[in-house]
Amino acid sequence: MLEQHTIEVMGGPKNLGGAVRNQIDLAERITQGLPRSAALAVRRRLGLTEEELAAGLGVSAKTLQRQAKDAVARLKPAQSDRLYRLARVAAFAEDVFENRERAHRWLREPQRGLGNRAPLELLGSEAGAREVEDLLGRIEYGVFS
Repeated sequence: MLEQHTIEVMGGPKNLGGAVRNQIDLAERITQGLPRSAALAVRRRLGLTEEELAAGLGVSAKTLQRQAKDAVARLKPAQSDRLYRLARVAAFAEDVFENRERAHRWLREPQRGLGNRAPLELLGSEAGAREVEDLLGRIEYGVFS
């Protein structure tokens, strides 16, 4: 269920070039480079600025602006992987809080369980994303965090 929600956060199968039947399909699309439209869908859904999206993808805002000029631009595999990570964590937060706006606010606010860092700040690495997901899991199951 979470995987389908993650795909929805990225704009659905239409943005990803068709139906994603399993993790292998998704992995292949990430390796090929996701369409820039998927990044724009995540940006709109989370209310990110161009700079915040760029930071989340590990590129400069200028790089994103250059890519925007190409109507069929694709993200590089590393950028695609980071976009998937961002969408996965956002989908998990939306599931946990059962309220999209509240989840998106939570992602931006410093959290005690993350050393007073905002979850979005930690999504630049898989280790940071796992910490955020662990905290969301504790919140979901009512463990004091």
